[in-house]
Amino acid sequence: MAQDNFTILELISQSPTTSVYKAHQNILDRTVLLKVLHKHLLRDKDLVARFSREAKACAILKSENIVQVYDLTEVEGSPAIVMEYVEGKSLEDLLQNKDVRSEELMKRVALSVLKALSYAHDRGVIHRDIKPGNILVSDDRTIKVTDFGLAAVSDAPSLTMEGSLIGTPAYMSPEQARGETVDQRTDLFSLGVTLVETLTGEKILAGRSYAECISKIQSFDARSIDRFASQCSLHTLEFLKRLLAPDKHNRFASANEALASFEGEENEPTLSPALPAGPMRRRILIPGAIGLILIAGIVFALRRPAMKAVSDIADSTAAHKDTASTVLLKPRHAPGEFARVPAEMSQGIYRKPEPGRKTIPSAAADTSEVALGTAARVTDSITDSGYIAIHCTPWAKIFIDNEYAGTTPISGSIKIPTGDHTVTFSNPNFAPIVKQVDVTKDNLSIVDANFLKSSGYLLVSVEPWGNVYVDDQFRETTPSAQPIVVSAGTRRIRIHNPAFQDIVKSLDVKPGDTLRLNFSFLPNKEGK
Repeated sequence: MAQDNFTILELISQSPTTSVYKAHQNILDRTVLLKVLHKHLLRDKDLVARFSREAKACAILKSENIVQVYDLTEVEGSPAIVMEYVEGKSLEDLLQNKDVRSEELMKRVALSVLKALSYAHDRGVIHRDIKPGNILVSDDRTIKVTDFGLAAVSDAPSLTMEGSLIGTPAYMSPEQARGETVDQRTDLFSLGVTLVETLTGEKILAGRSYAECISKIQSFDARSIDRFASQCSLHTLEFLKRLLAPDKHNRFASANEALASFEGEENEPTLSPALPAGPMRRRILIPGAIGLILIAGIVFALRRPAMKAVSDIADSTAAHKDTASTVLLKPRHAPGEFARVPAEMSQGIYRKPEPGRKTIPSAAADTSEVALGTAARVTDSITDSGYIAIHCTPWAKIFIDNEYAGTTPISGSIKIPTGDHTVTFSNPNFAPIVKQVDVTKDNLSIVDANFLKSSGYLLVSVEPWGNVYVDDQFRETTPSAQPIVVSAGTRRIRIHNPAFQDIVKSLDVKPGDTLRLNFSFLPNKEGK
C-alpha cells in the first residue's frame, strides 16, 4: 500500500490510540516506523493536539539509546509520527532464548536504559511503560528505548479517566497500579522488574489474571528477590532491590542517581599497593590504629548523649514518615460538619499503629502542645479528638459524614472529634465503599479500602470500533490494550458507534474474573 511519501510494509502493533507500521520512506529511501493516530479519534481536537505535542516532545530526545523521532506527517488523513526503524529484536523476543539471560546482559540493559531515562527525565519526559517489549536490541548490539509517546497521549481525557491504569500490568509500579500521579521513580521500578527478568527469565509480578497481577504489585516486597542471590553479585542484588522498593521514596531519587550508583560500581577502583609490605608496614599501621581507636573512644564518650538524641529523632522520623503531616478537621457552626485546617499548620508526627491496634506515640501525647504547635491552639474547640489515616487502592474521593475530605492519597492523618463517623470511598469506576470508624481520644485509627478485591476485568474488542459504556458510564474507545476494571455484580455493557445501532449486553462479573468480550457492528457478525 502506498500513501504519499510512504509505502506501508506491515502492521507491527496497535494501541488504544495508534497503529504502528513498518514503512519505506520513498523520498529518502529508508525504512521507518509510522505511528498513526486512529481515524475515529480525529474528532477529538484536544487529542490530535496532544499527539502533535508528543511528536515535538519526543523529537528533542536525541540519544543513541532512544528511538529517534524524525517527523510529523499524515497518512490517509490521520496524523502520523515518522520514527527510526531499528533492525534487530526486542528484549522481550531476545529473552525467549534462555541462554542469553545473564548478569552481563542485565548490566548492558541497565546501563543503556538508565542513560536513556536520565536523558529523557532531564527534559521532562517520563516513559511510564518500561518493559522488555519497549527495549530494542539492534543487530549491532545497541540497546534503545522506544514508545516514549505513551507518556504524552495514552492518558488523554477522552480515552481514560482519573485514576485509570496506564502501562503494562506486570511491570507497573505500586503507585501506578493505585492510579496515583507518577514521576520518574515509576520508570525506575519498571526497569527493576525488567532487569530481574533479563537476569533470571522470571516475570516476578505476572499473574494468571489482571487481578492477580495487581495484587502481586500491591503486596510486593523487594526482599523476595534475595532468592536470586546466587545468580548475580551482591552489589547487583542490592541495586535491584533499591530500584524495586515498593515505597518510591526508598528508591533512587532519579535516573541520574541510579546511573551514578551503577557506573560507580562498574568502575570501582582497586586498592593501591602504595604502603610498604612486611614488618615496616605493620610498625606503621599498628600504632596508628591504636591511636585512632583511642581518639574514637573519647569522641564517642563525649558525644554519646547528643548522638542518642539524634538517633531517637531519626528513628521517629523514619518510622512515621508516612504520617509526617496531620490534616485537621474542626467543627463548623453546625454540628457534624467539618472544615479543613491546612496540613502545614501541624508539626505532629504520629506513629502508624500495629494491625488491629489504635495508638498514638507517648512522646506526642506527653508534649501535645509542642507537637501540634499552632494547630493545637487553632483547634482548641475540639476538646475530645482522635486521628484517622485513610488509604485506598486504587484511589477515591473521601467523604467523612457526607462531607468531602480530600482525594487519596491523603498524606498524614485527619484530626476529628471522638465518636462514630462514616467514611465513604467514592470512585466513579466502582460501587462506593462505606466504612464506620469509632474515633477515640488521642488515638490513631487506620481506615482502608481496596476496590480491586471485589472487582473484575473486561477485555473488549469491537469491529470496526466503538465507545464502551459500563452502566451508562463512558469507559473507553476501542481498540484498547488494557482491561476495564469494574465492580463485581451484574453490569450493563453498551457499545456505541454513531454509524450503527447500539449493542447492549448484561453480564455477571465475579471478583477476580477477566472476561473477554468481542462485538461487531459489521453484517453477518454477532457480538459475543
